[in-house]
Amino acid sequence: SPAQKLVFNRVNGKRPQVLLQQVSAPEECYTLAHEENVRFIYEAWQQVEQQLDGSRSGDSACGPVQYVEKTPNPGLK
Repeated sequence: SPAQKLVFNRVNGKRPQVLLQQVSAPEECYTLAHEENVRFIYEAWQQVEQQLDGSRSGDSACGPVQYVEKTPNPGLK
């Protein structure tokens, strides 16, 4: 359900009454091209992760290599 927002209205200088007002969240619209791009990136990344897991277990002699910083910058942690 949408989030509820408190609204305070002063009527003729009287104490404000607390009213709950429904706030409708705008629906996000994605184009077909956007969805295709997201799907492509997701599937490609899944392949990389599978290949990386295979190379860790010794299944593959070649494939992706995970970069590890030799001298990490402590300010970036």
